[in-house]
Order: sequence, then structure tokens, then C-alpha cells
Amino acid sequence: MRLRKPVVTASALVMLFSAAACGGSGGDEATAATGTCTTERIGGSVTQGTLLSPRGLDPVGQPGAAGSGGTEVQALFDTLITYNAETQAYEPQVAQSLDSNADHSVWTMKLRDGVTFGNGDALTADDVKRSIERHQSPSNTQVSRGEALTIASMDVVDPLTIRFTLDGPYPSFPHVLATDVGMVTNPRIVDAMGPDQFALNPRGAGVGPYELVRYTPGEEIVMAAKNDYWGGPVCIGTLRFISISGADATLDALRTGELDVALLREPPAIDEARAEGFESLPTLYNYGEGIVMNSASNRPTADVRLRKAITAAIDPEAINNRVFNGTALATSALIQESTPGLYSGEKGPAYDPDSARRLVDEVKSSGWNGSIRLLADNSPIRVNEAIAVKALLENVGITVELNNDMSLAEVLGRVASDRDYDLVIWGPNYTNEGLWALMNRQLNSQSKSNYYGYADNRMDAALADLRAADTVDTQQKIVGRMQAILNDSPVIANFAAYEEDNIHSNRVGGLLLTRGSVLRYDKAFVTGS
Repeated sequence: MRLRKPVVTASALVMLFSAAACGGSGGDEATAATGTCTTERIGGSVTQGTLLSPRGLDPVGQPGAAGSGGTEVQALFDTLITYNAETQAYEPQVAQSLDSNADHSVWTMKLRDGVTFGNGDALTADDVKRSIERHQSPSNTQVSRGEALTIASMDVVDPLTIRFTLDGPYPSFPHVLATDVGMVTNPRIVDAMGPDQFALNPRGAGVGPYELVRYTPGEEIVMAAKNDYWGGPVCIGTLRFISISGADATLDALRTGELDVALLREPPAIDEARAEGFESLPTLYNYGEGIVMNSASNRPTADVRLRKAITAAIDPEAINNRVFNGTALATSALIQESTPGLYSGEKGPAYDPDSARRLVDEVKSSGWNGSIRLLADNSPIRVNEAIAVKALLENVGITVELNNDMSLAEVLGRVASDRDYDLVIWGPNYTNEGLWALMNRQLNSQSKSNYYGYADNRMDAALADLRAADTVDTQQKIVGRMQAILNDSPVIANFAAYEEDNIHSNRVGGLLLTRGSVLRYDKAFVTGS
């Protein structure tokens, strides 16, 4: 099977409309809102609950995840290309078209005519070039730098055309322009303000459907609809983003109407919300939840025997029943079997406590003292996961020093910045969309974002092949190879694939789900305003 054609021309653009599957909000039997934004539907406001407050609103320096600012910056800046989660295809957004040469190493993009930044400046190909160069800068420590560096050079052909020459063939290159890299920032405003102040107040610097009204870090973000958005009318007049701690409290806020939309990640809460009739826009994450083992040379888990022991000690079904009430997609595999197109049939490591004990004894006989540190954030679900994991590891003879007193943001810093951990309960989060980019930055031995300390020449070779793959069948075979490598040289003791879900009230319609759980609000509307 061939991959879907990465990008179609603007005239063939397919819009994704939010078609409700069932029920109404909070058990209400009202009909869910369907269709798209029209001038008759202009008005109203929406409040969305997020997982974490973003670290500023500059696309450069963002983690790129929906749970930490992805939807917010999308609303302000838009993207050159968009990913349609319904059709699983890339489509033009701010770009009018994107075409490649035969081996997918050179791509030519044409911008739409008449697109303007919030301050009135016309968007040009040179703005695109300068914006992407910001992502490529060594000062950018986020994952977007690695994706932007797949571009070896950029040539401005004319005011609306730019040619990207890559560092090698990359059939899925449209993914790069559908991420933060494809969110163009007005270089004149960035230069005038400086990056630090710009991140706090990027007003006028984006081409997205919304303009910033107020940003109070750690509290709320408020945006207002533009009346001159290039994509047509923007119905929802005001967007407000807040973070409520804990899935149960977030779900309660949906029930009371404090929230209209909420990003949920805990399987029991998602299961409950769906049962109550809330609308659902889910994204499946493989390697969604597990134990990342720091393979750096100064860690106990540098010894592959100990990493194998830990994977053999973990029982995904037991954790699912104990922590998630049986609602999670329990698996030790890299790719969960229901994943469209990618599951190769290759199984993950088996639960085998006897083998784990033998390996633990071997490592102890080589001088290890039998103790290891386990890090988890202090959210209720992660605390319960940590307790279950600790019990399973101690069952095979490992002494576990558990630290679950830190916030998620603090754990992110400890792992991704400080790299000061042995084991951490973590979700690497691999989606079908952008699979190579997601895996490469974490598993490639040369990646600056490989904070797992993982290095395996076989994995590096498989990642290179995955980048060049241009059919789903080829991708599936390569992913099967990767599973075999990870069985032999593990870095993650996976116990669940995850669905992250944008749960929303039935009064909200027209939401568009893009890559990595990010929502687009440009065609959304509310009823009963």
C-alpha cells in the first residue's frame, strides 16, 4: 500500500467536521452540534482545560505537545500544513501547495496570497525562511530544532514561493511544517521585542484565527477572534485556556460547565466522560505509559541485563487492573495491535518474573548493590502507577527508592533537562503521524533530545530506513524490526498504549483534530450562546 499523497492543492482541501457520535454533555440528551462555522453562528465563548500551562507563547521553545501549549499557539499562529486526523493525511493550511521532487529530498511550497499577520504585515516566503531559521538556531533547546534541521537550505523563489532542500529523502516532510516549525512568527516583531518579551506577548505576530488578549502565566490565556482571518469567519468570539489539576477535577469542571473542552489523559476519567455522553476526539499514543530506563553510562540501567530484568518484571495487565480499573490499552509492545497500518505482529517483552530474578541476581553478582531510584510526578494516577511498579520490581529482588513528590513540570525538567534519574514513569508517546520524527529524537544515539541515554547501532539504522520509507507496508516492516531490537536491548518497560482525548460539551461543534491531540478552532462554533 502506498502512503497517502502527503499534500493536496488548496482547491482539493478536505475540511474535517466534528460529527458527534453520541449523547450530550454530562448525561444531557441534547443533540450534539454538527457542521462548521458560518456567519450565522458567530458569537459565544469557549473555555478549555489543559494539562499544563505553556512556557510562553512563542512557537520556538515550545515542547509542541497539546498538553503544554500546542492548541494555544496553533490558535495564534496557524500552521503552513495541517494534519487531518480523520483522513490521516496532510493538507495545505496557510500554504496553498507543497510539492516534492521524485526522491522527496526537495520540496517547493507556495503560500496563499493575501495572508496577513495580526499587525497587518503581509506574509511572505522570506518570513517563512526567517521563522524556520529561529527553530534551527542552537539557542532553541526544544525538539522542534531537530525537525527543522532536516532542512539543509531554504531558497526564496519569489515573495510567495520557497524551496526546501533537505539533508536527505524524507517522504513525510509535510509533518515538519504541520508542527511548531510551520507556525510562522513575524520576524519584525520578534526582532523589535526580543525573544523573552515576545514569548510573553506575541500580539500581532501570527497569522492564526485568534489574537492574544491576556496571558497570565500559570493562570489563564485569553484570545479574541480576528475579523479578518484569511480562512474566513471565526465563530467563537473568545477562547480561554486554564489548567485544572487532576483528571477528576477537570471532569467535574466539564460537568458543571466551567469548562467546555478538556484534554484528558487518564483512562478511567476518559471512560467515565464517554459513558456520560460527552463528545470525544481521541488520539492514540503508542509507548504511551511505561518506565523509561536511563541507559547512560553512570546509571545502573546502563547494564542491558538489568533493563531486561525490569521489562520482564512488569505485568501490564496487573497494572491496568490495579491502576486503571481495566480501562487502559495494556501492552508491552512498541505498537499496540489495534493501531491502523503499523502493527507488525511482533510481540513486546513477556511478563516473566522468574527470568527477571535470574537477571537481577546476575547483575548483583557483578557488583550492583540492588538499589535503584524511581521517579514519578505527584498526580494521583502516577502515584498509583509508581506504587504498582515499585511492588513489581521489589518482587524480583530490586530495592526501589521512590520519589513521587514532584509536579509534572518538575519531573519534565529533571528528565529532559537535568537527565538526573534512573527510572521514570513516562509516556514517550508515539503517534502514527510523524512517527519517525517522534522516535528519532528519543532513540537515535546522535539526537540532542535523546535524554534516555539510549545507543544501539541497529536502532539508528532502522530509524534511517523509517525516515526514507514511502509506503505503509514498508513502515510496518521496519517497526517490526524495531520491536525485535527493543526486545533485545530495551529502554522502556512499556505497560500501556494511551488514548489522549479532547472531551467536549455537545454545545461545541466544528473542532478539528490535528497532530498530537492539538485542536484547531478556526471552524468551531457554539450553540445556545
